[in-house]
Amino acid sequence: MTRKSAPNRATTDTTDTSGPLVAVCQGHRCAGLRRLTGTAEQVEQLQEVVRGTSGAVLITAPCMGRCEMASLVAVARRDGPSGQVGPTVWLSGLEDTDRAEALNRWVASGGPQRIHQPEHGAPESLRDAVSGFGPPPTVSRRPR
Repeated sequence: MTRKSAPNRATTDTTDTSGPLVAVCQGHRCAGLRRLTGTAEQVEQLQEVVRGTSGAVLITAPCMGRCEMASLVAVARRDGPSGQVGPTVWLSGLEDTDRAEALNRWVASGGPQRIHQPEHGAPESLRDAVSGFGPPPTVSRRPR
């Protein structure tokens, strides 16, 4: 997994804010669905949204192992100061343009607002995309 976010900050920076943690599957099936539906640029659009959203973190993974749910994205609330990540809401069918745009708007608005309710504040158009809830994606902090 790779972690992509705002420009690197010094490790002594304590101004890290809370925000959404978004994990995007880049496995063969998920990426293939986006290519087949003409929506391959959605991941790049999401990267731009994350870059412009305070506290947001984007993780891309080669495969999340849930191919039956393709095209898959997981969203959780991340507490900046503690680094704690709440439960994940798993969203499927994100090759759909309307769902992808709704995800971008939700992330841009700060994503889940309650750490233990990952679906809180999700746009109505994403309700049908909710495929389940579970533990947060694991993020290991690398020394800088």
